[in-house]
Amino acid sequence: EIVLFNYKAVVSTQSTGVLTHLLKGSTSGAIKELQKCTAVYQKHHHTLKHHRASLHTALGLYAMALPDALDNALAQFNAALKYTSEPEQVSFIKLNSAIVHIKQNLPPEQLNSLLESIEPGKMPNKCHSLKASSYCIQGLAALVEGRMKDAKSKLRETLVMANKADLNKLTSCAFVLLGDIFLKMENHRDAIEMVRSAHDIANRIPDVGLQAWSAQLLNTLYSRTGDETRAQEYETVRAKLSATAATEVETTVNSPEHCLLQWLDSEFPPSSMSMV
Repeated sequence: EIVLFNYKAVVSTQSTGVLTHLLKGSTSGAIKELQKCTAVYQKHHHTLKHHRASLHTALGLYAMALPDALDNALAQFNAALKYTSEPEQVSFIKLNSAIVHIKQNLPPEQLNSLLESIEPGKMPNKCHSLKASSYCIQGLAALVEGRMKDAKSKLRETLVMANKADLNKLTSCAFVLLGDIFLKMENHRDAIEMVRSAHDIANRIPDVGLQAWSAQLLNTLYSRTGDETRAQEYETVRAKLSATAATEVETTVNSPEHCLLQWLDSEFPPSSMSMV
């Protein structure tokens, strides 16, 4: 559910629409926007070298939004790193790669090396959003490893930094992760407070992925506290969002544009070429 967006660091002007579609849960809209970008760059080959890292990064984010494409996401991020040395972009790509590593439960030595490279103090100077994102991912890693005290510390620092810069998505992510920690500690009152804040922010953004994630957790929390009415309310929200997402994913993976995920080398996929 955690996908980090930083428009300045990631994408060219032509592909900002990709990220807008992903926030809204429209993976089909995102891949169509990516196909449009590739069509532009195929007609103007001299511009591709300036934007190729952005395209691979956006494809990686697209893959992260799909249920069974984390391998593709990692491959796209690795491809992107071959085409950029810009500090903010490199940091952003590594931050999202770390999320993929955590979700895939890849070997600890791989994850630990990556986490060391994206420590808050190693983020580019004056890039507040990337530093806040680093704290969030370090907190997520600590939570997964069961280091609750460290996780809370990192996530609270995320909240401090995110609130200062009005980084709503990071704020919502930090709240829902803190809620998960309090749930594990059986502190249901604080957990509900955290996750309801996350859900409210997700609705305002709006961010469909965060809405579904927080609704699922609220369903669990209200069930644990015996409030079946509210539990059912959030289960209804979660079920509706999940059904919509499943339909959207089915449409997306069966689209001809979806083959762009296979683009890692110098040539575009043949079916993409035929659509130009």
